[in-house]
Formats: sequence, C-alpha cells, structure tokens
Amino acid sequence: MLVGLLTAVQAVTLSSPPPGLSGYSTRFDAGGALASIRRLSAAAVAAALSDGKELLEIEFPPLIESKGQFDDFSNVEVLDANRDFGVQLALEPEIQAAASKAELWLCFADEGEAQLAREAWPGAMYGEATTTYIAAAVRAVGEEPLMPMGSSALGA
Repeated sequence: MLVGLLTAVQAVTLSSPPPGLSGYSTRFDAGGALASIRRLSAAAVAAALSDGKELLEIEFPPLIESKGQFDDFSNVEVLDANRDFGVQLALEPEIQAAASKAELWLCFADEGEAQLAREAWPGAMYGEATTTYIAAAVRAVGEEPLMPMGSSALGA
C-alpha cells in the first residue's frame, strides 16, 4: 500500500526532463537544459514559499551541460556547479519576488563551501542574503545539528 501511495505521489510531483534531454544526452545535446531546470525550480520554489513552506531542498544534475554520462568528473566540479546553480537560482525573478534579500538564505553543505560561494559570487545581492552552511543554519534556529562521526565533525 505504501509503495503504491509513493508511486502515485511521485507521478504527480515530478516534472519531465527539459526538451531534448534524455539519459543518453551528451553535453552537446543539453544546451539550455540547466537554465530550463533553474526556471522550473524557481517557479516551484516561489509556489512553495507562497504556500508557507520555509525549508526547501532542490536536487538537480549539476554537470548536465558540461559532462556526458560517460565522462569523468571531479568532486570539485560537482561542488562548483552546485554552488553556481544555487546562487543563480537566487537571482530568478520568482525567488526575488517571493523572498526579500534579507530573508533569503543560501545554505551550503559546510563552512568551506559557503566561504567559496562568497568568494566566487561577491556581489551586493549576496552580501544582503545570508550565505551559510547547514550546521550554522541549524544552530541559528536554536537547535544542535547532528554531526557525522569522526574528526571532520570537530570544527563544524
């Protein structure tokens, strides 16, 4: 029963890939796909914000226009693409209309990524928005973040 319910919900909420894009697309076929995904995401975020939702996560294929499914890529390329997508999404008119710059939080996975985003995107718009990372955002709302096991969690 639960599986059937999840399948029904997914069928209603998932959107189709942008035109011309499939699992076999190459970077040459995908021109404009990321912009299309960003526009669809902006409309979905604006609708969610107007419905009173405050915590949203967007997943997308970050290297869709620069790498094919059989190309090698580094973790740094993925992180940079994620950062750029998130910052460019914040510029979309629907996002700007739904959240003031002071209300907008650009939340990255860790402190290092947030710092790299500030360095890569130093504009005034981002100076007014809160650029932070998950652990700091959780602390900002008065909670203690769950931390991964190991020494990497000590400085978070």
